[in-house]
Amino acid sequence: MAEPKDRYFLIEYLVIAAVIFTATSLYFEESAQESNDLELISLTGTIELSTRDSMDTFGLQNFKTGAIANLNLSVNSIQVPECATCTTTTSGNMLHGEIIITELFDFENRLGRVEGNLNFTHLLTFSSSQYVITEQVYFHWSAGDIESSWKLTLNHDPPRWLPKYDINTLFVETELGLESRAGPELLIKSPSTNQRIIHACLPDSFLCKSSSPDALLIANYGPVQEEILVSDSMEWYLHNLSNYSHANIMDSFADELLPLENSIPNQYGFTPWPEPELVNASTYLIEDQDTRILPLSIWFNSIDLTPIQIDLFGQSVVYMKNESYSVYNILNSDGSMKVGLVIY
Repeated sequence: MAEPKDRYFLIEYLVIAAVIFTATSLYFEESAQESNDLELISLTGTIELSTRDSMDTFGLQNFKTGAIANLNLSVNSIQVPECATCTTTTSGNMLHGEIIITELFDFENRLGRVEGNLNFTHLLTFSSSQYVITEQVYFHWSAGDIESSWKLTLNHDPPRWLPKYDINTLFVETELGLESRAGPELLIKSPSTNQRIIHACLPDSFLCKSSSPDALLIANYGPVQEEILVSDSMEWYLHNLSNYSHANIMDSFADELLPLENSIPNQYGFTPWPEPELVNASTYLIEDQDTRILPLSIWFNSIDLTPIQIDLFGQSVVYMKNESYSVYNILNSDGSMKVGLVIY
């Protein structure tokens, strides 16, 4: 079984296509807006895809590492319309725009170029006491014949608390700017109140330094905009899987990411469809350990966005598959769903 560190890298690259710019509401949204009424409105810059995993995330398995991703992304605050009888509220951020990948060489040294569009949404559902009880993440990357989509639901029990931090608490102030305290090197420079320049390294880019970074990003801030209304979050349906004989299969993604133990008979699982038409299913116990990760959290914090919190513990993992998609569940001992992931 892989060490936990390796699993962290794998889940980080599940969201690397959104890299620093994925995520959600501000760590210190209220205090930031009270002081200057600014919010993140765009993210531009370049990322050198210096690692194999970062290339593969963009569907570039047949190309050498070292391509350059040029970002031109807009950020909007979003809100699910309030329900008169509900005790919860749901809001978040949507990031969308163009990514052009250049300096793209295949293994025969032919030069190529990819132009694609990214659409990324992160919704948080808050209880009446303002704790996060659910996170929803939607991702779609399209570049000609290369296309990738996934949807992730995270149910937090107990609910997740979002403390209000100032950026100076999370980073160390130096003569060069604000630097990361630990993890991949990251340097933040603020030439003005409405802009940050971020020098950052990818998680396993061991030779990278903030003085010669993998990523050079410009985060622009502007007046608070009117929130965009979106439809309600994704619903998950319970299915009886006892009629599916245990297939004893698990792809490398889940096998490397999750601390799996022995396989057990299928009982039930959750999918986003009432009638999923599954081809096979398998269920595994999870090792008894608490593993919680916040992928690329230092990148998110650098632009005042909240990292996604993924709890990789529970009683069992259920893997379901048909011809078009794969579904993963992490289930609690009471049968409730902790994590639901669909990869198309």
